[in-house]
Amino acid sequence: MRLFEVTPEKDRIIYELKKVGVDPYALRMADKAVARAVKICGLTPAQGNIIKQESLACGIDAAVCRGTVNCAVERTDVLIIGTERGLKALSERLAVQPFNLPETGIALKSFLTKSKKRSFFSRGREFSLEKPLVMGIFNVTPDSFSDGGMLANEERVKAKLALFASQGADITDIGGESTRPGSDAVSLEEELARILPAVKLAKEMDLFVSVDTYKSKTALKALEKGADMINDISGLTFDSDMAKVCADFGAAVCLMHIKGEPKSMQEAPSYANLLEEVKSFLYDSADAAVKAGVREDSIILDPGFGFGKTLKDNHVILKYLEEFTSMGFPLLAGMSRKSMIGGITGKPPQERLIGTKSLEAVAVFKGADIIRSHDVAETAEMIKVVDYLRKAGCDA
Repeated sequence: MRLFEVTPEKDRIIYELKKVGVDPYALRMADKAVARAVKICGLTPAQGNIIKQESLACGIDAAVCRGTVNCAVERTDVLIIGTERGLKALSERLAVQPFNLPETGIALKSFLTKSKKRSFFSRGREFSLEKPLVMGIFNVTPDSFSDGGMLANEERVKAKLALFASQGADITDIGGESTRPGSDAVSLEEELARILPAVKLAKEMDLFVSVDTYKSKTALKALEKGADMINDISGLTFDSDMAKVCADFGAAVCLMHIKGEPKSMQEAPSYANLLEEVKSFLYDSADAAVKAGVREDSIILDPGFGFGKTLKDNHVILKYLEEFTSMGFPLLAGMSRKSMIGGITGKPPQERLIGTKSLEAVAVFKGADIIRSHDVAETAEMIKVVDYLRKAGCDA
C-alpha cells in the first residue's frame, strides 16, 4: 500500500476521480476539495448570528466579532470558511431569511460565480487576455527613477518605439511625469509637451498606446491624438473629471491604488488591514468609473506596488495577489526595478533585472493579466514560459 498527496485543486481532483473510475455524478465531489474564505463586512449582529447558524447547517464555519451573539456591538464583519458547495448552499438558504439577508445571499452567489474577464474593450475594439500582455514602460521624462532623460529627442523616441514593437510589447505606456516617491508634480503644459509627440509617433506605427497620467486634460488631449487607454495612478481620485473623459472616448482605463501623493506617499505608510483597504479602494474606483459611463469591461485594476506601501506591504500584496483576481476585473502588476526589489538585493534600479523577472513571474502565475515592465524582451519571454506552466494540465 502507498499513500500520495493530491493537491486540493478542482481540476486536479477531477482528474484523480476519473482515474479512480467513479461514476460521472461523483465528479461533484471535487467541490468538497476546494476551500474558500469569504469576508462580508458591516453586518448587523442579527444578520451575523443568522449567517453563523446557517453556515453551520451547511457544514461550513463563520466567525463573527466578539459581542455579536448578545448584540453588544453595532456592526460585525463575518468571515465564512468552507467548501465551494457549502458556500453556494449558504447563499440559497439566506434567500428565506429576514433582515435583508436574501440580498446578501444574492450578492454571495454572484461573488462565488463571478469569473475574471478574459478580454477588455477600448475604443470599440476587444483585446484578448488569454495570454498575459506586456506593457512597455515608455518614460519621456528627465527624472524617471530608472531611465530618466534617455528619450530626449524624436529619433531616440522612434528607435525605442520600434524596439518595443520588435520585442513583443502589446501596450506602450507613455508617461510625461515621474511619480516615483518624493517626486514633484509637473504642469499640464509641460506634461503635454512631453507626451503628445510620442503618442503621435506611436500611433503612426500602429501601436496600442496607454498614457500614464492622472490629469483629465492630459487624457483628453492624448485620446484626441489616438491614445487607446489611460493609466491613472490615482484610481480617479486626483481629478474628478477623468472618468467622464475616458467614458466619452470609450477608452479603457487602468485604476491603481495609491495612499497619499507621490511627493509624500512613502513617509511611513500604514494600514489597519492592508489587503482589505487596497481592495476597497479599487472597488470604489471601479464603481466611480462605471457611474461616469465607463464600460465595466473597459476597467483594469492595479494594486499599486510601491505607491504608499512598505517593503513588506508590497510583498504581502504579491503573495496574495490571487485575492484581487476574484474582483472580476483584469489585473495589472507593475514592479519593474522598484524598491521592493532593491530593498532586498541592495542593487540600484538598472541592476534589478533578475529580481524584477522573479517577482513578475510570481505575478503571472498568480493571475496577473498585464505586466508593466522596462525590459520588454525579457518580460515577453518570461510570460511565454510561465503562462505555459500555468496552463499545463494534469493529464500530461
